[in-house]
Amino acid sequence: MSHSQCVPREGDAGATRQQDALEPVSVLVVEDEQDTRDLLALVVSKAGYSVRTAENGQQALEMLQTVRPSLILLDVQMPVMDGAEFRQAMRRDRSLLKIPTVVLTGAAVEPMLDIAVDEALRKPVKSADLLAIVRRHCGDPH
Repeated sequence: MSHSQCVPREGDAGATRQQDALEPVSVLVVEDEQDTRDLLALVVSKAGYSVRTAENGQQALEMLQTVRPSLILLDVQMPVMDGAEFRQAMRRDRSLLKIPTVVLTGAAVEPMLDIAVDEALRKPVKSADLLAIVRRHCGDPH
C-alpha cells in the first residue's frame, strides 16, 4: 500500500467526538492502477490537500479504522474488493456513510449512481473537474 504523507489540514476536525482520535485526512484515493492512483494523489496533493491511497476496497476499509477522510475517490473495478462491495461494507458502519464518495469509472456514469455514491466522474478525469469536486466536499485547503 502506497500513500503520500498525511498532514492534517488546519480545522479538519472529525464529525463526531469519537472521530477526534482518528487521523484526519482530506482525501482517500482508492484505485488499483498504480499510475492512475499516483496521478490522482499528485493532482489533489499539489492543490494543498492531504492524501492517502489504497489499492482496493479492502485496504481502504482497513484504513478507515484509523483515518476519516473528508472525501473518498473510488474506482469501481478493482481486485480483492471492488467499489460496489466497498460501498456495501461502508453501509454496515453508519459513521462511514457520512463520508462523501465520488466514483471514478471508465464506464457510463449513470449506472454508477446506483451504488449510492454522491457523485461520479468518467475516466479519464480532467484535473479541473477533479479539483472542483474535491473543493466542493473538502473546502479550501488553505
